[in-house]
Amino acid sequence: MEKTIIINNKDDYKALLNRLKYYKYYKFTNFKIINKIKNKDIEIINNILNIKNRRKRIIYIYDELVKYLNSYYKEDLCKFKDDKCFVQRNNNNKFGCCADCSLVKSGIGCPTANVSCKLVYCKPALKNIKKLKLIDIPYARCLSIFQRFIIRFDVFSTREQIINDLYFGLPCWFLGAVKKGLRLTFKGRIKKLFS
Repeated sequence: MEKTIIINNKDDYKALLNRLKYYKYYKFTNFKIINKIKNKDIEIINNILNIKNRRKRIIYIYDELVKYLNSYYKEDLCKFKDDKCFVQRNNNNKFGCCADCSLVKSGIGCPTANVSCKLVYCKPALKNIKKLKLIDIPYARCLSIFQRFIIRFDVFSTREQIINDLYFGLPCWFLGAVKKGLRLTFKGRIKKLFS
């Protein structure tokens, strides 16, 4: 079965975004979205809806989110040098977004494509740019509420770990976060940021 959706204007586009929460569950339907407003996001949404394998769909969405965030934050906001970001170098301490991350490597900064970390830049890094929220990215709506929660808070993890967390769901993520001790890290971070 094939479902054709025609996008003629912005109202049709908004209607598509509102219906994504239902369309993502159509397992036996192929979607054909006719894009008359020439929006790149519509093509990506069409590709997402036509991937029927859940794991492949999650991987595709995740990779597209990384591309979107890389294009939005074009420059290296953290400016890593000698294993420290510019906030850490200016304050001569280990304070910064990723001070507790074990994945930051000497000389190259962060090697992971972590959407969570890209959404949680600190205030000095975002001084001249608007902070982007996950819901601002149109095809993030193809993820469930729980998956968006996981993406929002699964910091200090590799791409593969996050994809597994998205695939297996919230209970597995919560157990992994407790095991890693991330709850304590978040509480400690909040105290550091606001004290």
